Amino acid sequence: MTIGIAAFGPNAGQAVFDALRTAELVGHGAIGGFVSLVVIGEDGKLHRGETQRGGTRGLFEGDAVPAHIARARYAALMSSGPDRPSPLSQFTPADARIGLVTGHRLPNTVGAAGIALNEEVLGLMGQGMTPAEAVERVVRENPTSDAGIIALSLDGEVFAEDTAYVARFPDRGQAVLGSVDQGAVVAVLHNAIRPYRSLAALVAETALDRMDPPDAADDTLRLSAGLPIRKGPVNAIQIDETHAVTSLTVSDPKYLAGSWSMGLGPMVPILMDDKVVAHALYEPYLVIASGCLASIDGADALQIPIRHARQ
Repeated sequence: MTIGIAAFGPNAGQAVFDALRTAELVGHGAIGGFVSLVVIGEDGKLHRGETQRGGTRGLFEGDAVPAHIARARYAALMSSGPDRPSPLSQFTPADARIGLVTGHRLPNTVGAAGIALNEEVLGLMGQGMTPAEAVERVVRENPTSDAGIIALSLDGEVFAEDTAYVARFPDRGQAVLGSVDQGAVVAVLHNAIRPYRSLAALVAETALDRMDPPDAADDTLRLSAGLPIRKGPVNAIQIDETHAVTSLTVSDPKYLAGSWSMGLGPMVPILMDDKVVAHALYEPYLVIASGCLASIDGADALQIPIRHARQ
């Protein structure tokens, strides 16, 4: 009956908002009502947004996420149907010196330790436990509680797990994507929102794409008709020291003669002196004839976006 999302990375505040908006657009069920959102802003302080009705459309005036929330690197939210008990902050406890906790179902219910499960997780993290250690301990000690919990620490580690009781639900969804090393990570737990098999992955992908977009270009490269097609160990675009394209290489020799339509493949490498210096972010439709490039997406020339190879 709820969804919880937590994210670490550039623009994590915008990322969790966009992820929830995706769930609202695609899913149906326990969605579009209350939202409790919390971030640790660039100023090191907690900032919150909340609404009892309307989901993301009721959260911020004008439907735009305020910059101090959008740019935050730590963000978490919980959302479901309308009119939950106040204060809504009880669903997303947080401490700017420790991290953020969210979840789904009833993570604010009192557990075996006599305090709310989500508050207990935050307290254990404050004592030095990792998100995984804190969540696993609370979930293990409260197997019959109706809750799933997501914890996010200041070092970007995130962990999500359901209690044994919730783990048996047939409509639950869970996804964790990214990593601290990648610089962006997101976790999602939900249930009672359909389509449940695919929703968690879609929501997590949406958040991760906002924080670490795989199609964010560093530059462009011009492909022009007339470029020679040569045999090589892999499909690739060859460039010189001035970053001008000198040829295309193909691994299959059949393309060296006759007329063909082809694609070089996703993220095709761009080589200078046999060293990968970049990857193409767009795969154009190529027509080749007699060992030369005849057209690119039906044109004589095309600028394609590229991303420099990360060191």
